[in-house]
Amino acid sequence: MKRGTIFIGLFILLAAGIIAASRFISSQPPLEIRVAADATANAWLQHAVNAFNATDPVVNGTRRVRVVLEPVDDLKVWLGSQTWTAVAHPAAWIPASSASVRYAVEGGLPFELAAASLAQSPLVWGGFASRVNVLTQNGAQPFDWPAVAAAAKVESWTALGGDPAWQFVKLAFAQPTSKMSGLAVMFSGAAAFHETGNLTGEALRARAFRDWMQPVIRSVPNFSTLAGDPAAAMARQGTATADVALLPEVDWLVNLSRLQRIEEVVFAYPAYQFVLDFPLARWNDPQTGADERAAVDALAAWLLAPAQQAQALEYGLRPVNGSAAPETALFAAGAASGIRYDAALGQPVTPPARADAQGYINWIASN
Repeated sequence: MKRGTIFIGLFILLAAGIIAASRFISSQPPLEIRVAADATANAWLQHAVNAFNATDPVVNGTRRVRVVLEPVDDLKVWLGSQTWTAVAHPAAWIPASSASVRYAVEGGLPFELAAASLAQSPLVWGGFASRVNVLTQNGAQPFDWPAVAAAAKVESWTALGGDPAWQFVKLAFAQPTSKMSGLAVMFSGAAAFHETGNLTGEALRARAFRDWMQPVIRSVPNFSTLAGDPAAAMARQGTATADVALLPEVDWLVNLSRLQRIEEVVFAYPAYQFVLDFPLARWNDPQTGADERAAVDALAAWLLAPAQQAQALEYGLRPVNGSAAPETALFAAGAASGIRYDAALGQPVTPPARADAQGYINWIASN
């Protein structure tokens, strides 16, 4: 037999083997990878996961995988009301904040970072222009914690020089005892009061600080009416819900067009900033299989790829570098109201130890 004929025969056999292996892999049910995720980034994550699954991903050359997102609030995980065990747990977790991963690990859950951050959303003050003008004395003082806390203490718009028909000062932020974005607001406030980004248990327990923060908490009329999305509640009911709020930037951007139908909205970034950074943490214990690990790593690579990072902007999130593109529709729409494109948006706030955060949450709940 001629050498060329032998090579052709080997090539045909190899091709047939590859086709057979491919058909075998395709015929096998995919390994389902459960990924728990905070709802703040859910719209982008669901779009990206759907696209990932559509590629029919295979890991380790032999195993098809399919990712399924399931919603969970950060605080449910690291405070323990969401019970995950060695037998029943997700393969990975995308919380709102890397602080949540640290707290969960300190609480005994075996997570390790597969990606330090997938996207970002800083906190942003927002409010209807008529109210913000009164708070800031028509721009004479910054739209930030000192002005808002002073207004909360006074309580009445009339006493601040506003329209008596506005009645009481109504603030909004996510429920700090259940939502990481709400606890982030409370961390930002503590940092602003103490004028430092490094929070300690002593700072959170200080009587002067708690006396200052208490009116702020009590200025939220009803956390239940805000549900999980205060910006959406304000877009539905306007100043009947709240006058001013401190929320993740993404929440403002996706609701901006509806908010502006009610009244012009003004935005400002707090001087002490807590950025939601959406890390990806994999469950890592002796029972974790190689295919599961590879699947989480493949998902991390997919979400960090340029195409998915660019798509995050379309959903109101910033890519991992923190900068927004001016040509992105949502950010461009908010620029005239104070939304910024750059990544330098305030002094970073370093959260306290887990036990101190728990004590702070307990105090907030009591108010």
